[in-house]
Amino acid sequence: MKKIIAMLLVCLLLTGCWDRIQLKSLLFVDVVGIDTKGDDKQLNVSYVISSLRNAQQGGGTSSNLFIQSSGINLYDATAKTNKAIPGILSVLETRLYLIGTQFAKDEPLKHLNIVGQFTTNPLYAYLAMYDGDLSQLLAKKKINDQTVSDFLVSLLDNEKQKGRIPSNKLLYYLLGGSKFINDFALNRFEPFGNGARLAGTALFKEGKYTGVNLNEDDTQLLHLMDGAAGNGQLIIGKYGTSYSVLIQDAKRKFHIHHTNGKLNEIEISLEFRLELVEDGLEVKKHTNQMLTELEKDIAADLTLSATSVIETLQKTNCDMLQLGHRVAAYHPKLYKGLNWRETYPKVSIKPNVKIEILNSGILD
Repeated sequence: MKKIIAMLLVCLLLTGCWDRIQLKSLLFVDVVGIDTKGDDKQLNVSYVISSLRNAQQGGGTSSNLFIQSSGINLYDATAKTNKAIPGILSVLETRLYLIGTQFAKDEPLKHLNIVGQFTTNPLYAYLAMYDGDLSQLLAKKKINDQTVSDFLVSLLDNEKQKGRIPSNKLLYYLLGGSKFINDFALNRFEPFGNGARLAGTALFKEGKYTGVNLNEDDTQLLHLMDGAAGNGQLIIGKYGTSYSVLIQDAKRKFHIHHTNGKLNEIEISLEFRLELVEDGLEVKKHTNQMLTELEKDIAADLTLSATSVIETLQKTNCDMLQLGHRVAAYHPKLYKGLNWRETYPKVSIKPNVKIEILNSGILD
């Protein structure tokens, strides 16, 4: 028995040519692009593939491939791609699903539900929208000396680390349930220079792209209203003179006001503790009174901006903040008497921002 065990251990430690052949045949899909064109119901699917060539023990040489296919659904398109190229298509390391605007208007989550049937699919990949020609973008070899996949994912990673954008992980949309997440905001890319740039978020209502977008500053405020921690987020604004602040801590609460079975108002309370970087005042010293006035001015400016964001959401009937879910959870009897899709655009929703400046500078 000891000899058999010893022989098995030796076999496990030995490396043969079989693993090298397997690595050489793997084609790792880094980015999947999906769109439709015109009235054609076929999906146009683009793949940015990282393959390992000259595979050997310890690594190999990576190379990028751009491949397109079409099908009645994502699974069909992927099957056709597997038949058309040598190698084994693997979505184990896919980092980004990028959808086009036409596809975004056709309830994209219903089409993407099939992704869960891929046994090795990583549902932690980003989901984002590109407002341009997907094929033209993903066919690029390099953008600013980076592969197109590294460039796009790095933009998302960097802004996510700064806390300025929602995560938009595919896992949330496919496994989070459908009743209350049909209204959402996806990070949006647009053409820029020889590549692309992040340009805020695209608003979705009942799973469909509304055609309405929020810019980067409005997206940041929306993300804070959605409960983002705000650690180190830079906000630049203007209340007469310009100011720059770093949010060190952010707290958000919802207050649902109702009487006699009637929903009167939803208040979004935001409390920001921040460091003042620049206030536009040509003074070197700040008195306590000056800081109090600054806090009021900055709070008023951010409240005005947040109110504008809420107005845009209500005009498009996009309940991205899931306020209906909150009313249903905490006031179920009240919610049962409402047609939320009709109530949401009309109900009074008021953001209320309070500011505390942590660094006092030089006080008199």
